[in-house]
Amino acid sequence: MNDLEVARRAARAGADIIRRAFGKATSAEWKGDANPVTLVDQEAETAILGVLAESRPGDATLAEESGGQSFEEGRVWIVDPLDGTVNFLHGIPQLAVSVALWIDGRAEVADIIDVCRAEEFTAAQGRGAWLGETPITVSPQTDLGASLVATGFPYDRNVHGRRYAAIMGEVLVRVRGIRRIGSAALDLAWVACGRYEGYWEFGIQPWDAAAGVLLVEEGGGRISDLEGDPHRLDDAAIVASNASIHEPLLAALHSA
Repeated sequence: MNDLEVARRAARAGADIIRRAFGKATSAEWKGDANPVTLVDQEAETAILGVLAESRPGDATLAEESGGQSFEEGRVWIVDPLDGTVNFLHGIPQLAVSVALWIDGRAEVADIIDVCRAEEFTAAQGRGAWLGETPITVSPQTDLGASLVATGFPYDRNVHGRRYAAIMGEVLVRVRGIRRIGSAALDLAWVACGRYEGYWEFGIQPWDAAAGVLLVEEGGGRISDLEGDPHRLDDAAIVASNASIHEPLLAALHSA
């Protein structure tokens, strides 16, 4: 079983648990006033890590709920067992499982499952990106004004919310529309397959982006920090695009 097959098997194990639980009453603990964790998050993570331990017992892991090793050295599987927990709690069908393998600080394989739509996005370094068995590429749109972009809000929105809103306003007047649906993994996957032309977010965590950045890059897009430099998983912000609108999008973000 190659690494991409391992990623698929692990992500599907987590997605099965979430799918069975979606729409049923569940309680949450709160890591912050807007950052919940449920028993389903934990059960999905346990299932994913179980597959990885069985298939790649010598590899390290970094997961949202249980932590783990730095992504910068060696073989590290980076796991978000339920991206969109607030959506899950409210019965909103925008949920993802994200599994990626990074080797010495570089993404090698990625799998993101849109749980409710049963869409599976995969990528492998130097081999492209797929939705199911179909190769995907970013949007060919070159005009920021005709672009649909996405964003997300960090958990400190009660402190910096007006600042985030001001930045969003500057982008809004320059694009066709903005979406905020609540799953960073799916936002990145949708840039990779051309549904969005761009996406930005502050306060994103390594497990939010680890699989999605490879999807975007293998789909022909660009990932950077706010200054336009190559993105690192520990950056304070992420900007993703189809590459053609990247510089205008960065300029819009900086205009605020």
